Amino acid sequence: MTTSAMTFRSELKERLVDFVWQQWCRLGVSGSSVGRCDRVIDPEVLLAFTSEIGRHDARLFDEVLDWLETNGSWVNTQRLSAIMKQDRIGCPKVMGAMAAWMCDRDKSMKWRGVAKRYHDNSQPTSESLFRSAPDEVMSAVEEPDAHFERYGLMREAIQTRGMTQSVNMRHPANVIFRSRALFGINIRADVIVYLLTAEGGHARRIAELLCFNHMRVQSVLSALANAGFVAVRTEGKTKNYWIDRERWGPVMFPNQELSPRWVSWRPLARGLTSVWREAWNLDEARVDEYIVSSKMRVAMRQARDDLYGSGIDFDIADDSNYVAEAYLPIFERDIAGVLEAITKQSA
Repeated sequence: MTTSAMTFRSELKERLVDFVWQQWCRLGVSGSSVGRCDRVIDPEVLLAFTSEIGRHDARLFDEVLDWLETNGSWVNTQRLSAIMKQDRIGCPKVMGAMAAWMCDRDKSMKWRGVAKRYHDNSQPTSESLFRSAPDEVMSAVEEPDAHFERYGLMREAIQTRGMTQSVNMRHPANVIFRSRALFGINIRADVIVYLLTAEGGHARRIAELLCFNHMRVQSVLSALANAGFVAVRTEGKTKNYWIDRERWGPVMFPNQELSPRWVSWRPLARGLTSVWREAWNLDEARVDEYIVSSKMRVAMRQARDDLYGSGIDFDIADDSNYVAEAYLPIFERDIAGVLEAITKQSA
């Protein structure tokens, strides 16, 4: 890989790692102040995405483990597994190892299912947990962590710092956790958050966005409508549901200057994953700027609909206006714009 192409991949990695850091800091991970962003964070999508991106920053990875030790009880592990399976984001064996580690810290059964689901009963091929290059040689580990070793992932024994704070449920970005505290870690809690922070919708659409079973979401919506908590309007064969934000917003978001805004994290993570995997798999021995530009053009075309599906306001250029390697700086600009838009502080 040419020097400039290597720099491109390194800079893309840093952008994604910084993006993930900012989101975790809003959830309570020890780090620098990240402002008052009001965009709702989806913890399961973020955790799945981190199981892949976090392999490129050991400090980030271990701070997330520290967060799980303090706040892991708020994670919906069934939804986490469903998202990883349907969206093909994250690294299954890394998530399995993280879950196995959590089993020693959370005596409920929730993490055991994740640990078992992603464990390969055959002898796994060993590789380094943390990555710097696709073809790097695995370095020796003096005292490997037993949980990760069972999944073929070599790393030193884990020593968390205990610096993570409990999730600030009054932060507008963390409204999912507040809802789960009120209604339980279930479909109802997440559906209510969606209705309060988005424009409402029909059961199938809401189920798709949240990665829940359609019929179970329909049952929750019907119960909420019967109780007078949400309104329903029938259009043909479709029932659309919405909630009175002026009435229920102060209940869910008391004393908040900012009202949370919905972000569709699933398509965002799918799009970013597609772009990153294409960049990570570049053959260092054979690529130059022309090849990198060509591959990123294809990756962006594949990711475009998903990125726009997040609902965030940003622009992605028409790549047909740029020939050969002239597209590479345009791609870098567009990705920077996507990540800046999602992390932009509220006025």
